[in-house]
Amino acid sequence: MAMSMLGRDLLQKMIVAKTDVAAYLSLRRAKGYMSVSESERLRDSLFELCNVYRESAPRLKHELAADEMAALGQANAALSAAAIALMTGRHDCPHYIAIDADKLESCHDRLASSLSALLSVELAVES
Repeated sequence: MAMSMLGRDLLQKMIVAKTDVAAYLSLRRAKGYMSVSESERLRDSLFELCNVYRESAPRLKHELAADEMAALGQANAALSAAAIALMTGRHDCPHYIAIDADKLESCHDRLASSLSALLSVELAVES
């Protein structure tokens, strides 16, 4: 079954979110900290994407194959974990935040793995 337009749109948004997390993680590792506003902006966009998934899930269950739905669910779980990881790290300074880069990298890797599985299923269906 080919992925629906709703599924493709969600997949595209998740790919953009993965890129955003990777960019944030790269800056975090380079600087050692991030501003609170940068962290909050990314966290809010990840939570918003999780809400989009949650609202779309009932319809997607009818439109997608079970393996596609499972991969989307795993990607959503990774996004949620990354958003929660972005809520930690504010200790001494009210303007800067030291997110656990290893935890965020783990979330990024799980997201990348889930999206890779989704893309391989999608490419196999189109072939």
